[in-house]
Amino acid sequence: MYGVIVGYVNEEFLQLVKSLGYEILTSIFIGEKRNPKYFVTRGKLEELKSRAKELSAKKIIIEGILKSSQWYNLEKELGIEVDDKVRLIIDIFADRAKSRDAMLQVEYARLQYEIPHLREIVHQVRVGEHPGWMGGGEYEVADYYEMIRRKMARIRKEIEKIKIHREERRKLRREAGYILVGIAGYTNSGKSTLLKALSGKNVIIEERMFSTLSTRTSRVGKEKILITDTVGFVEDMPPWLIKAFEPTLEEIYNADIVLLLLDGCDPPPILERKMNLVLDIISPKVRGKIVPVINKIDIAENLERKKEMVRVVAEPVLISAKMGEGLEELLTRIKLETGVKRYRVRISPTRKDVLKFIERYGKIERLDAGEELCIEFEFPSNKLQGLKALIGRVSTGNDGGLTEI
Repeated sequence: MYGVIVGYVNEEFLQLVKSLGYEILTSIFIGEKRNPKYFVTRGKLEELKSRAKELSAKKIIIEGILKSSQWYNLEKELGIEVDDKVRLIIDIFADRAKSRDAMLQVEYARLQYEIPHLREIVHQVRVGEHPGWMGGGEYEVADYYEMIRRKMARIRKEIEKIKIHREERRKLRREAGYILVGIAGYTNSGKSTLLKALSGKNVIIEERMFSTLSTRTSRVGKEKILITDTVGFVEDMPPWLIKAFEPTLEEIYNADIVLLLLDGCDPPPILERKMNLVLDIISPKVRGKIVPVINKIDIAENLERKKEMVRVVAEPVLISAKMGEGLEELLTRIKLETGVKRYRVRISPTRKDVLKFIERYGKIERLDAGEELCIEFEFPSNKLQGLKALIGRVSTGNDGGLTEI
């Protein structure tokens, strides 16, 4: 990967750039002051230009969301390619996309990002400028613009088909009695590690931002719980970019429980900022209960203060996904929030229908066979009436000795 110059405000942005494999030739702090024409101040513009020439940089990446006019003015002034934070995130997504649906969503986001840039090029052609990129003029750019619109329409149709398939799959999973759990969190908060810890599956874990883009769903051991990990969030993701990945995020929006995963190693102000950012994105659309989970407690500090901050959402669960600490407490909390309780029932050995019903929707903890079957099991509240009705069909009007334990 070729060398780049980074104009940054926060150190986190440098990690984003590195996560794509770029060699950072130099980084320049651009501060908070803004020039409407170039985004960066005149002084920073000259510094970027000087360093780009001196280091033979191929690209400059600016931390910020550039207007199309600012992007155009920067490329014209600097004489090299300029990317902003949104373009960087799209490129990272493209690098991580493996599944068909993820690649479609990335391509849609990329095309949507290009549209205002194309409009700016058309505008500059009309006012007498001659942009280097696609310098053939207004008509060539306009044709390319129309091609993009047609391609986006085709992608939308494909994404809609995937969305319908996902909805049908969620419906079947619920009918089978599964609790659907989604993991939401800031990028690199440990979502994949938690998925691996709960499911025991060989999930690939990478120490880089946005290592997960496609949804990954696994069953939690023998529990009637399916847990889904999906894309993480980062600051300055514009609403249209989030919307482009909505088919993926719907696994979170439609979950019974959403685990809001927080990095316990973050200082309190940063933890609070990341928590609020994720909540701002998911809260308006989440249907289920949001349960905050503070991760990495084995190496975290100031946990009491962080717990107090997080209690504005709900009582947090403390875990270390890497070390396996707190996972039983987390499963207990998931069951509590979804109304799963323990029961005991005595039935005739001939009542295979009752046994199958319990196995289908619940989890059998103990089964003693004798003249009667004594079953201890966990069962969701939303299926309890169906179980009682089934037991009561031949139990002389009672519930067959079904008791909560």
